[in-house]
Amino acid sequence: MKAVIFDLDGVITDTAELHFLAWKRIAEQLHIPFDRDFNERLKGISREESLERILDHGGLSATYSKSAKRDLLVMKNQYYQKLIDNITPRDLLPGIGRLLCELEKERIKIALASASRNAPSILKRLDLINVFDVIVDPASLKKGKPDPEIFLAAAGHLGVSPVDCAGIEDAEAGIASIKSAGMFAVGVGNERAMHEADLSVRQTSDLSFDLLYEGWKRRMER
Repeated sequence: MKAVIFDLDGVITDTAELHFLAWKRIAEQLHIPFDRDFNERLKGISREESLERILDHGGLSATYSKSAKRDLLVMKNQYYQKLIDNITPRDLLPGIGRLLCELEKERIKIALASASRNAPSILKRLDLINVFDVIVDPASLKKGKPDPEIFLAAAGHLGVSPVDCAGIEDAEAGIASIKSAGMFAVGVGNERAMHEADLSVRQTSDLSFDLLYEGWKRRMER
C-alpha cells in the first residue's frame, strides 16, 4: 500500500450537518419539502446533482433555467461558506489526526478526493492543508461519484497505481467510486450501508494504519 485517498465530509470532519442546513434553507425558499432522510440521498454527489435532485423532488426541475440554477448554486454555497467559517481543528473527527500521523511516519502518500469545492479552505481551518500531497480539484473533472474519475485522478497525481491505493469513504456512491477505480475500499459508518466496502468500521476512531494495511494485504493475497 503506497497511498491512502480520503473523502472529506464524514471522514475527516463532519460538515454533513452544515450542508443539510444550507440545502434546507434553499429548499424552504423554493417551498420544497426537505428533511434529513432526503438529505441522505445527497451524500457523496456534486453540488449540481444535489440541486437537480432537490428540484426534481419538488417537481420544479423544468421551471428553472440554467442561469437560475447557477444562481441557486451560488446562494447555497454562500450559506455554506458562512457556516464553515466556524470550523476549527477541534472539528477533526476522532482518530483521523492519529491516522494521518501514522501514514506520514510510514511514508504513505495522502490525497483528498472530495466533491466539495470548499475542501482547501476547510483543510486550512482544520490546520491540515500541508498534510495532503494532493487535493483533487472537482471542477477539473467530467464526472462525479460514483464514477471512479476523482479517485483515479488522485492516484495519477500521486504517481501511484490504483491497485496500491486505499480509499476511505462514508457514502455508498464513494465506495462505488473507489471499487470502480480498482482500489481497496474502506467504509466508515453503518455496516449495511457500507456492505460493498472491502473493509468497514463503525467510526473514524476505529481506523489505523495497521488495520488498513492488513486489510489491503489480505485483498492482494486473494
